[in-house]
Amino acid sequence: MLVRRFVTVAFIVLFLVGAWTTSSFAGTKLYQGSWIAESFGNDKVGIGTEASQYFSADGIPLGTNCHANAPLCDYSSTPVTTAGAGTLWNPLGPGCRPLTVGEKPRPAKGGTTPPRVPPLYRNKAHFTASGAASNQACAGDQTVGLAKATAYLPPGDPLRGIVMKGAPVSGSGSATTTGTSLAPGTAFNFPAAAATPGPGNGMRRTASGSFIGEGPYLYSYSYAQLRNDVGSFGAGKGFFSTAAPTTQVTFLNKAGGTVASVKVKAGTNRFGGVMQLLGSFTTKVCYFYAGGCALGYGDWAYELIGASGFKDSKAGSKVVTASSTTNFTFTYYNTALSTVAKYTVVAQRFPWTTGTATVTATGRGPHKTFAKRVGFDNRVSGVGTVQLVSPILTQWLGQGSAPKFETGGVAVMQIKFAPEPAGIASLVAGVSMLLVIRRFRR
Repeated sequence: MLVRRFVTVAFIVLFLVGAWTTSSFAGTKLYQGSWIAESFGNDKVGIGTEASQYFSADGIPLGTNCHANAPLCDYSSTPVTTAGAGTLWNPLGPGCRPLTVGEKPRPAKGGTTPPRVPPLYRNKAHFTASGAASNQACAGDQTVGLAKATAYLPPGDPLRGIVMKGAPVSGSGSATTTGTSLAPGTAFNFPAAAATPGPGNGMRRTASGSFIGEGPYLYSYSYAQLRNDVGSFGAGKGFFSTAAPTTQVTFLNKAGGTVASVKVKAGTNRFGGVMQLLGSFTTKVCYFYAGGCALGYGDWAYELIGASGFKDSKAGSKVVTASSTTNFTFTYYNTALSTVAKYTVVAQRFPWTTGTATVTATGRGPHKTFAKRVGFDNRVSGVGTVQLVSPILTQWLGQGSAPKFETGGVAVMQIKFAPEPAGIASLVAGVSMLLVIRRFRR
């Protein structure tokens, strides 16, 4: 009798382990993903200079309005000044006048009344429900209690304020795995997010926001429509091949002098990969210059974060030797001078890694950035989290005497693998079998 009971229990245990293992090591795993780009930040705290007294990070895409004085007037009005030749539009003007018929905010997409004419940037998302100007103030160095961050706060820290948290591109889906297990280093791939939102359709985010009023920008609004592209990750798929003789690479900014840099150190298993985004992250800005507002609109090329980089195939390189680089132009129209200024934007983008990415862009420009982020792979028996990081380096090169500067940051992506429903169902079924046998023994 005792032997029979032992055999029965052993069979059930084997059933449970087998069912769970089969599910955990299967070729498909459910994941919950999150993507955020931490830009214009500073990790150096308390070293005495204004730019590094506090930890700060702007989570891109933004999900809130952070400029207390943009817009200055309610939805039906526009800021003006009466100095000089009468009442004129002025983004710093002390007064607000009602919009004329020709200036009314744009109609719904596809509409015709009122006509689509200036002012160009009156988005209801930047006003209250009653049409009043949004006056919330928030900055990248503030914690949840609005106190300044006096120590480095890692990604996901509950003390991070709303600017640090941003509005992550997030969602769930299914990943295809290779090999017989999902221990650290096991490769995985997932498809592009479906065009239609829905449970299990990938990571996505549609959001708008505004940056703080940091001169010379009178306002800077942002708009995100992003979803994940195809992702492919594994040992040797990022910056370093599995046979690479080196574990660290350095990249400098492409033009205008070596005033910014990216350093990447390999992680365990030299794990990494490639995944860009579909869609765009754009801004509409008013840049104060010569008494006028330089109006500009453009894409930041943040959808290109996670690109493959460049390996010199002729030299047989086993590491990424250069960034994936995209050049494009921003055009600004100055309302006071009636002139057009152009900026050449050089966007340097890189693969993902579970190693360490460090970005230094402190040489010139309004944003002094020093950011260091670390990835990891803590999967055990198919369940756990992979954190990957990807450095960001962008140059803004004005023509002639116009300013030239760099901005930077590090994108952070987490992929959390969960137990398969089949494995959970098998576990529940097995426990039910134990309860039935227990009752039968009575």
